[in-house]
Amino acid sequence: MFDTNIIIYLSKKLLATEKVFFENASYSISIISKMELLGYAFKDDKEEKFLIEFIDSLNVIPLTDEIVDTTIKLRKLTKVKLPDAIIYATAQVFNAKLITNNIADFYKITGNVELINPL
Repeated sequence: MFDTNIIIYLSKKLLATEKVFFENASYSISIISKMELLGYAFKDDKEEKFLIEFIDSLNVIPLTDEIVDTTIKLRKLTKVKLPDAIIYATAQVFNAKLITNNIADFYKITGNVELINPL
């Protein structure tokens, strides 16, 4: 599962696709990442079009009661920001590895999500 920052790095060509895409793997993002990415003020239509197409190629995971409950538990235990808690909870519920450059955002969360920093 991609954190929002990884998709930004890919869109700006600051991260090579071969560092994050592997054969026989499926990729997803939280609905929160979709909102963060598409809520951005794009410099041009080309950048926005790239992100829309990229997001459409991923499995976008909606909020579910299980994700909400897991997020609430995480927030009670740590002072992590709500979007980060939702992204982490989504990865935890789906048993996904979380690909992020912001390991520090998630480090204080005690959970079973494997964090991967491709940078």
